Amino acid sequence: MDLPVAVGIDGSEASLAAADWAAREALLRDRPLRVLHALPLMPHLLPARAAADRPAGDLLHEVEHILAVRHPGLRMRTEEAHDAATAALLAAGEDAELMVLGARGSGGFPELRVGSTTLQLAARTGCPIVVLPAEPPGPHLREHVLVGVDARRPAEAALRFAFAAADRYGLPLRAVHAAPVPPGDRGGEAALLAAALEPWRTAHPEVELHEDVEHAGPGRALVEASAKARLLVLGRRPVGPVVLLGPVAHAVLHHAACPVAVVPGT
Repeated sequence: MDLPVAVGIDGSEASLAAADWAAREALLRDRPLRVLHALPLMPHLLPARAAADRPAGDLLHEVEHILAVRHPGLRMRTEEAHDAATAALLAAGEDAELMVLGARGSGGFPELRVGSTTLQLAARTGCPIVVLPAEPPGPHLREHVLVGVDARRPAEAALRFAFAAADRYGLPLRAVHAAPVPPGDRGGEAALLAAALEPWRTAHPEVELHEDVEHAGPGRALVEASAKARLLVLGRRPVGPVVLLGPVAHAVLHHAACPVAVVPGT
Protein backbone atom coordinates (compact mmCIF):
# COMPACT_ATOMS: atom_id res chain seq x y z
CA MET A 1 0.00 0.00 0.00
CA ASP A 2 1.36 3.39 -1.04
CA LEU A 3 1.02 5.15 2.32
CA PRO A 4 1.76 8.89 2.19
CA VAL A 5 4.05 11.17 4.11
CA ALA A 6 1.60 13.48 5.90
CA VAL A 7 2.24 17.04 7.03
CA GLY A 8 0.07 19.47 8.95
CA ILE A 9 0.14 23.17 8.04
CA ASP A 10 -1.46 26.26 9.59
CA GLY A 11 0.23 29.08 7.68
CA SER A 12 3.03 29.56 10.21
CA GLU A 13 6.65 29.65 9.06
CA ALA A 14 7.32 26.50 11.08
CA SER A 15 4.58 24.56 9.35
CA LEU A 16 5.71 25.72 5.90
CA ALA A 17 9.25 24.56 6.68
CA ALA A 18 7.77 21.24 7.77
CA ALA A 19 5.91 20.96 4.45
CA ASP A 20 9.13 21.52 2.52
CA TRP A 21 10.99 18.92 4.64
CA ALA A 22 8.12 16.46 4.19
CA ALA A 23 8.16 16.95 0.41
CA ARG A 24 11.85 16.09 0.23
CA GLU A 25 11.29 13.06 2.42
CA ALA A 26 8.35 11.89 0.29
CA LEU A 27 10.52 12.03 -2.82
CA LEU A 28 13.32 10.10 -1.11
CA ARG A 29 10.84 7.44 -0.04
CA ASP A 30 8.96 7.48 -3.37
CA ARG A 31 5.73 8.18 -1.52
CA PRO A 32 2.95 10.71 -2.11
CA LEU A 33 2.69 13.75 0.11
CA ARG A 34 -0.55 14.55 1.93
CA VAL A 35 -0.81 18.20 3.04
CA LEU A 36 -3.47 18.71 5.68
CA HIS A 37 -4.93 21.95 7.06
CA ALA A 38 -7.28 21.49 10.01
CA LEU A 39 -10.05 24.03 10.61
CA PRO A 40 -12.28 24.04 13.70
CA LEU A 41 -15.99 23.70 13.05
CA MET A 42 -16.41 27.05 14.84
CA PRO A 43 -14.17 29.74 13.25
CA HIS A 44 -13.85 31.71 16.48
CA LEU A 45 -11.66 28.88 17.79
CA LEU A 46 -8.98 29.73 15.23
CA PRO A 47 -5.88 31.59 16.50
CA ALA A 48 -6.37 35.26 15.65
CA ARG A 49 -3.35 35.48 13.36
CA ALA A 50 -4.21 32.34 11.41
CA ALA A 51 -7.81 33.46 10.93
CA ALA A 52 -6.72 36.83 9.62
CA ASP A 53 -3.96 35.71 7.28
CA ARG A 54 -5.88 34.22 4.37
CA PRO A 55 -8.63 31.67 3.62
CA ALA A 56 -7.70 28.03 4.08
CA GLY A 57 -8.23 27.21 0.41
CA ASP A 58 -5.82 29.97 -0.59
CA LEU A 59 -3.22 28.67 1.85
CA LEU A 60 -3.42 25.12 0.51
CA HIS A 61 -3.27 26.33 -3.09
CA GLU A 62 -0.23 28.48 -2.31
CA VAL A 63 1.61 25.66 -0.52
CA GLU A 64 0.77 23.22 -3.31
CA HIS A 65 2.20 25.62 -5.90
CA ILE A 66 5.39 26.28 -3.92
CA LEU A 67 6.07 22.60 -3.31
CA ALA A 68 5.36 21.65 -6.94
CA VAL A 69 7.90 24.23 -8.13
CA ARG A 70 10.55 23.28 -5.59
CA HIS A 71 10.12 19.53 -5.90
CA PRO A 72 9.40 18.42 -9.48
CA GLY A 73 7.91 14.96 -9.68
CA LEU A 74 6.32 15.16 -6.24
CA ARG A 75 2.98 13.37 -5.98
CA MET A 76 0.79 15.46 -3.73
CA ARG A 77 -2.73 16.04 -2.50
CA THR A 78 -4.03 18.77 -0.23
CA GLU A 79 -7.11 18.76 1.93
CA GLU A 80 -9.01 20.66 4.59
CA ALA A 81 -10.27 18.86 7.68
CA HIS A 82 -13.03 20.50 9.69
CA ASP A 83 -11.93 19.30 13.08
CA ALA A 84 -9.51 20.19 15.84
CA ALA A 85 -5.91 19.93 14.64
CA THR A 86 -4.97 17.16 17.05
CA ALA A 87 -7.94 14.98 16.11
CA ALA A 88 -7.51 15.56 12.38
CA LEU A 89 -3.79 14.78 12.42
CA LEU A 90 -4.20 11.72 14.66
CA ALA A 91 -6.67 10.37 12.12
CA ALA A 92 -4.29 11.14 9.26
CA GLY A 93 -1.50 9.32 11.11
CA GLU A 94 -3.49 6.08 11.02
CA ASP A 95 -3.03 5.96 7.24
CA ALA A 96 0.43 7.48 6.87
CA GLU A 97 3.95 6.13 6.62
CA LEU A 98 5.28 9.23 8.36
CA MET A 99 3.91 12.43 9.93
CA VAL A 100 5.89 15.71 9.83
CA LEU A 101 5.19 18.77 11.98
CA GLY A 102 6.85 22.00 13.00
CA ALA A 103 7.66 22.31 16.69
CA ARG A 104 4.95 24.91 17.15
CA GLY A 105 2.34 26.60 15.01
CA SER A 106 0.71 30.00 14.90
CA GLY A 107 -1.37 29.66 18.07
CA GLY A 108 -0.44 29.38 21.73
CA PHE A 109 2.33 31.22 23.54
CA PRO A 110 5.34 32.50 21.54
CA GLU A 111 7.64 31.56 24.42
CA LEU A 112 6.91 27.85 23.99
CA ARG A 113 9.52 25.99 21.95
CA VAL A 114 7.15 23.08 21.30
CA GLY A 115 3.40 23.55 21.06
CA SER A 116 0.80 21.43 22.83
CA THR A 117 -0.57 19.99 19.57
CA THR A 118 2.87 18.77 18.53
CA LEU A 119 3.54 17.25 21.96
CA GLN A 120 0.21 15.42 21.93
CA LEU A 121 0.83 14.06 18.45
CA ALA A 122 4.38 12.97 19.31
CA ALA A 123 2.92 11.00 22.22
CA ARG A 124 -0.06 9.48 20.43
CA THR A 125 0.40 9.25 16.66
CA GLY A 126 0.27 5.69 15.38
CA CYS A 127 3.00 6.24 12.77
CA PRO A 128 6.49 7.69 13.22
CA ILE A 129 6.46 11.46 13.55
CA VAL A 130 9.25 13.91 12.71
CA VAL A 131 9.27 17.24 14.55
CA LEU A 132 11.36 20.07 13.10
CA PRO A 133 13.18 22.21 15.67
CA ALA A 134 11.80 25.57 16.73
CA GLU A 135 14.94 27.26 15.41
CA PRO A 136 16.37 26.33 11.99
CA PRO A 137 19.38 24.00 12.19
CA GLY A 138 22.69 25.85 12.40
CA PRO A 139 25.54 25.76 9.89
CA HIS A 140 27.19 22.64 11.38
CA LEU A 141 27.95 19.80 9.02
CA ARG A 142 25.11 17.27 9.23
CA GLU A 143 27.33 14.24 9.15
CA HIS A 144 25.22 11.34 10.47
CA VAL A 145 21.87 10.01 11.61
CA LEU A 146 21.66 9.76 15.40
CA VAL A 147 19.67 7.18 17.36
CA GLY A 148 19.24 7.00 21.11
CA VAL A 149 19.55 3.41 22.37
CA ASP A 150 18.71 1.93 25.74
CA ALA A 151 21.16 -0.95 25.60
CA ARG A 152 19.14 -2.94 28.14
CA ARG A 153 15.86 -2.51 26.27
CA PRO A 154 16.59 -1.48 22.68
CA ALA A 155 13.56 -0.15 20.82
CA GLU A 156 13.32 -2.32 17.72
CA ALA A 157 11.04 0.00 15.73
CA ALA A 158 13.32 2.99 16.37
CA LEU A 159 16.41 1.07 15.31
CA ARG A 160 14.67 -0.16 12.16
CA PHE A 161 13.68 3.43 11.32
CA ALA A 162 17.18 4.77 12.05
CA PHE A 163 18.99 2.20 9.90
CA ALA A 164 16.57 2.83 7.02
CA ALA A 165 17.07 6.60 7.32
CA ALA A 166 20.86 6.30 7.35
CA ASP A 167 20.74 4.09 4.26
CA ARG A 168 18.32 6.46 2.49
CA TYR A 169 20.45 9.54 3.24
CA GLY A 170 23.75 7.79 2.53
CA LEU A 171 25.07 8.75 5.98
CA PRO A 172 26.66 6.85 8.87
CA LEU A 173 24.49 5.96 11.84
CA ARG A 174 25.67 6.96 15.32
CA ALA A 175 24.04 4.95 18.11
CA VAL A 176 24.29 6.60 21.52
CA HIS A 177 23.67 4.83 24.81
CA ALA A 178 23.74 7.30 27.70
CA ALA A 179 24.80 5.76 31.01
CA PRO A 180 25.98 8.02 33.85
CA VAL A 181 27.89 5.22 35.60
CA PRO A 182 31.17 5.11 37.57
CA PRO A 183 34.35 4.77 35.46
CA GLY A 184 34.83 1.15 36.46
CA ASP A 185 31.46 0.15 34.99
CA ARG A 186 31.86 1.81 31.60
CA GLY A 187 33.26 -1.21 29.81
CA GLY A 188 30.18 -3.16 30.73
CA GLU A 189 27.91 -0.50 29.21
CA ALA A 190 29.89 -0.58 25.95
CA ALA A 191 29.55 -4.39 25.85
CA LEU A 192 25.79 -4.11 26.40
CA LEU A 193 25.48 -1.63 23.54
CA ALA A 194 27.57 -3.77 21.19
CA ALA A 195 25.44 -6.83 21.98
CA ALA A 196 22.20 -4.90 21.42
CA LEU A 197 23.38 -3.62 18.04
CA GLU A 198 25.11 -6.74 16.70
CA PRO A 199 21.99 -8.20 14.97
CA TRP A 200 21.36 -4.84 13.31
CA ARG A 201 24.96 -4.44 12.22
CA THR A 202 24.83 -7.90 10.65
CA ALA A 203 21.49 -7.26 8.93
CA HIS A 204 22.57 -3.87 7.54
CA PRO A 205 26.19 -4.12 6.33
CA GLU A 206 25.50 -1.21 3.95
CA VAL A 207 25.21 1.21 6.90
CA GLU A 208 28.36 2.49 8.59
CA LEU A 209 27.62 2.14 12.30
CA HIS A 210 29.32 3.97 15.17
CA GLU A 211 28.62 2.96 18.76
CA ASP A 212 29.06 5.49 21.57
CA VAL A 213 28.50 5.30 25.30
CA GLU A 214 28.03 8.78 26.74
CA HIS A 215 28.54 9.15 30.47
CA ALA A 216 25.79 11.70 31.03
CA GLY A 217 22.03 11.81 31.31
CA PRO A 218 20.37 10.65 28.07
CA GLY A 219 18.53 13.92 27.43
CA ARG A 220 21.65 16.01 27.73
CA ALA A 221 23.79 13.55 25.76
CA LEU A 222 21.37 13.41 22.83
CA VAL A 223 20.76 17.16 22.71
CA GLU A 224 24.51 17.80 22.58
CA ALA A 225 25.01 15.10 19.93
CA SER A 226 22.21 16.56 17.79
CA ALA A 227 24.40 19.51 16.77
CA LYS A 228 25.96 17.46 13.96
CA ALA A 229 23.06 15.14 13.14
CA ARG A 230 20.74 15.30 10.16
CA LEU A 231 18.05 13.44 12.10
CA LEU A 232 17.73 12.21 15.69
CA VAL A 233 15.64 9.06 16.23
CA LEU A 234 13.94 8.08 19.50
CA GLY A 235 11.69 5.18 20.41
CA ARG A 236 8.39 5.64 22.23
CA ARG A 237 6.99 2.95 24.49
CA PRO A 238 3.43 2.78 25.85
CA VAL A 239 3.24 2.75 29.64
CA GLY A 240 0.41 0.31 30.32
CA PRO A 241 -2.77 1.56 28.60
CA VAL A 242 -1.42 5.13 28.56
CA VAL A 243 0.87 6.58 25.90
CA LEU A 244 3.19 9.21 27.33
CA LEU A 245 6.34 11.06 26.34
CA GLY A 246 9.08 10.50 28.88
CA PRO A 247 11.51 13.15 30.16
CA VAL A 248 14.16 12.25 27.57
CA ALA A 249 11.76 12.79 24.66
CA HIS A 250 10.57 16.07 26.19
CA ALA A 251 14.13 17.33 26.59
CA VAL A 252 15.09 16.33 23.07
CA LEU A 253 11.99 17.78 21.40
CA HIS A 254 12.49 21.10 23.19
CA HIS A 255 16.24 21.48 22.69
CA ALA A 256 17.56 19.33 19.82
CA ALA A 257 19.35 21.17 17.01
CA CYS A 258 18.02 18.87 14.27
CA PRO A 259 14.71 17.25 13.32
CA VAL A 260 13.60 14.56 15.78
CA ALA A 261 11.80 11.35 14.80
CA VAL A 262 9.66 9.74 17.51
CA VAL A 263 8.91 6.14 16.56
CA PRO A 264 6.14 4.25 18.35
CA GLY A 265 6.85 0.74 19.54
CA THR A 266 4.66 -2.04 20.88
